[in-house]
Amino acid sequence: MLYQVVHRKPMHTFKKVMVAIALLIVSLLAGLVVGQWNGKEAVLQNGALQQQLNAVQQQQQDLARKLAAAELAASVQEQAAQELQQKLTELLSEKVELEDAVSFYRDLMEAGEKAEGLRVADFGLVATGTAQVFQFSILVTQIAENRKYVAGEVELKVVGVMQGQRQELVFDAENSVFGFPLKLRFKYFQDLVGQIRLPSDFVPERVSVSVQQNGKKSVGADFEWSLQ
Repeated sequence: MLYQVVHRKPMHTFKKVMVAIALLIVSLLAGLVVGQWNGKEAVLQNGALQQQLNAVQQQQQDLARKLAAAELAASVQEQAAQELQQKLTELLSEKVELEDAVSFYRDLMEAGEKAEGLRVADFGLVATGTAQVFQFSILVTQIAENRKYVAGEVELKVVGVMQGQRQELVFDAENSVFGFPLKLRFKYFQDLVGQIRLPSDFVPERVSVSVQQNGKKSVGADFEWSLQ
């Protein structure tokens, strides 16, 4: 049997090991440096992104405040426009009513070719919150060139049907709610107001108003039963 003698070189092996260790250390250092650099880059990027996010959030908040302010201003302007429109409508309505009232009372004051004396100028009727109870107003005027105080009394009569029969209800202090007796004393005109109560089975058709001036012949007027 033959044997071969192998000669080992310890120094050569040690150099290889040292080189390998050196390469490993260099690799570790290089990795550490690259890692630190990448970490710094990530931190910088994260900081920049956070700043951008904060800026966007601030812009969003500013826009939200501006939007809320714009909506509030629009709402206030719309409400103000509606209030102005309503006020204008009310003023126009009041203007028409005042013009009608001026015209109405001018006609009352001007005698012209009308016969002198008392007359029933207007009659109004409205329902109340109580069943069969109605409020009325009677406007009595004096037509004269030289007006003097006059006195008298007004009779109110409601004509209708009750239980199939025509009936006339004459009201006074006993069978009315309030306002009676309807006494007159005025120089130009007088508005009389009161309330009457009708029987539950009474169907009204018209109202007859008669004015009796002291010492003069009575005058009157008939009106259809019509609620305002």
